[in-house]
Amino acid sequence: MAEPLLKFEEVSFAWAEASPLLQCMTLQIAPNECVALVGRNGAGKSTLFQLACGLLRPASGKVWLGSLDTAQARPPQLARQVSLMFQEAERQICRERVDAEVGFAPSLAGLSAEEVEQRVSMALSLTGLTGLAARHPMDLNAGERRMLSLASLIAQDTPLILLDEPTRDFDAPLLARFEAWMNMAREQGRAVLFISHDLDFIARHASRVLHLKAGRIEANGPAGQVLLHPDLQETGRMAAPTLPALCRSLNLPECRQLDAFAALWRSHVAAFPDGKP
Repeated sequence: MAEPLLKFEEVSFAWAEASPLLQCMTLQIAPNECVALVGRNGAGKSTLFQLACGLLRPASGKVWLGSLDTAQARPPQLARQVSLMFQEAERQICRERVDAEVGFAPSLAGLSAEEVEQRVSMALSLTGLTGLAARHPMDLNAGERRMLSLASLIAQDTPLILLDEPTRDFDAPLLARFEAWMNMAREQGRAVLFISHDLDFIARHASRVLHLKAGRIEANGPAGQVLLHPDLQETGRMAAPTLPALCRSLNLPECRQLDAFAALWRSHVAAFPDGKP
């Protein structure tokens, strides 16, 4: 079994004189995993992210990035292990050209100019931003700026990737491109941990879901099970607005893609003599 890329060992965290935000949390994220982090506002999701990339240090317990103890590691060491997409892409942009922004992290890592150029070219191609390389990032629309933040992560080339509400601002074509990248990242052996309130997106991509409540892991398991948790939505036959929930309500085999559901539904309807279920 592969060693985890992220590991929390009984981690707790609290601001001074405040209630604990995370309490004795233990979790592991392995290569090839795509794990969703869900829960209501204030559950501890953002705090977990900041601990995972070393922006915060635990009050107790340990956070490991591979064999690296985040409390002891220096920022350049952390930057080689984990990358983070902010919920608001504008907050992590610091250069005046798109290509310079994408090459910022590789340049700080001390890579050669040739290697930086190769990474920038690849990242811009994957995100569809090649034609915008010379533009100022703030001249891009919201979806393009989010793609720019993704291109920067691709160029950073880390085994663990953290995404905070990654699908916001995307139209259908950009979302399709983003989802293609997510599939490729897993095929490359990377681990993706993302925060999202888009239950349909989670159902399509998450191999596992962690549901946080009051700084603790309330549920940990397959999306089809965890998304039914009553704290996330009302209980009932259609407990979650996802294709798996729809399939369950119709007594159909579970599927997660629209085209697969359409074919399944056509086959189901065709089985009735009058064409009506």
